[in-house]
Amino acid sequence: MKPFYHTFIADIFPADLYADLHAHMVKCKYGDGVQDRPQDNPAFVNQRYNLFTSTDDVVECIRAVFSSPDVKQALLEKFYFAPLQALANSLSIHDEFEYIFTKAARFQNIHVDIPPKFISFVFYIPAHVVSPAEEERNATILYDKSLVPHFQARFRPNSVCIFVPHFYTYHGFSSTIDRDVLVMFYVNREELQSWQLLRRQEEEQPPFADLLDAIERKLRSYPLKEFGGTERRLLVERSECLVNAPQGRVLRSR
Repeated sequence: MKPFYHTFIADIFPADLYADLHAHMVKCKYGDGVQDRPQDNPAFVNQRYNLFTSTDDVVECIRAVFSSPDVKQALLEKFYFAPLQALANSLSIHDEFEYIFTKAARFQNIHVDIPPKFISFVFYIPAHVVSPAEEERNATILYDKSLVPHFQARFRPNSVCIFVPHFYTYHGFSSTIDRDVLVMFYVNREELQSWQLLRRQEEEQPPFADLLDAIERKLRSYPLKEFGGTERRLLVERSECLVNAPQGRVLRSR
């Protein structure tokens, strides 16, 4: 699917489970455990509620489903070329398993996710009924290589956008209403620790070779269907990557 491989699934959860998730999200949104989330844009601070250590029933249910080796394998097979079960076994849910609460009139910088993230998920949980126009305006924006926005991943109740981060998975969002989502990522813990250690030791500097090297290593070890398994395609996509700022961001002059 354009502008890069992704899937958008409507009605991802059974109705009763989604109702429980929605109620849990609303309770967390107005509870005491909300924290600041400053990384989306320097101009404002969003709010988040982290679920990584939560033992609430609905969270445990979702964690169990997406921690299943069979579920991980099925998702990997959609994106990766002949993934071995060992890859699924090596992946776990990242600590950044959390609700994100965004107020109206905000915009997330275009970016690609860090290399240790193997699959990214955005579950849409609007607090209130939204119109079709609002579903599109508050979509996860997927940008093509010319940074033209696409709005297929709509802000529709009980839906999810799933994609694999790589050189041109440019994405972000803008909001016209309160935009409440659940984010989740599969990561390889060893690669995540190596990446975090590298970031503590060195500042990110143009041309951001550390990021590009890490993405290339991952894709060499675990080839993507999207890249066709060719050496030339891998090198071309690396050379054309538009990341021009720290944290995988793509900043435009206007």
